[in-house]
Amino acid sequence: MPKKMIKCPRDTQVMYSRDVCENTFRKGNIRIWCKTCEVFQEEKREPEQR
Repeated sequence: MPKKMIKCPRDTQVMYSRDVCENTFRKGNIRIWCKTCEVFQEEKREPEQR
């Protein structure tokens, strides 16, 4: 199963593994802006639009 990659809005030159963003960056203090990442915010809104 391929890993889902996320294009970071803050670092547009790099694609990140979703697992890394979710489990390392969002839950740790490595990148404070990851906690409010718009990619994850958009995903939360998407099911409501369907």
